[in-house]
Amino acid sequence: MIDPMAVDLVAELVAARDERLSCLARGDVETAALLSAWIDALLDEWNRRAPE
Repeated sequence: MIDPMAVDLVAELVAARDERLSCLARGDVETAALLSAWIDALLDEWNRRAPE
């Protein structure tokens, strides 16, 4: 089950993943790398919100 404190991040993570895959399919590796960094930041926030 998804923690209610992190549920707002799910849509952002899915959208960033989809956009990253689209960029890679088009050969836009620079934007894909930026999106990877954004995904890492979202996951850091997810972990920060995780209950102890």
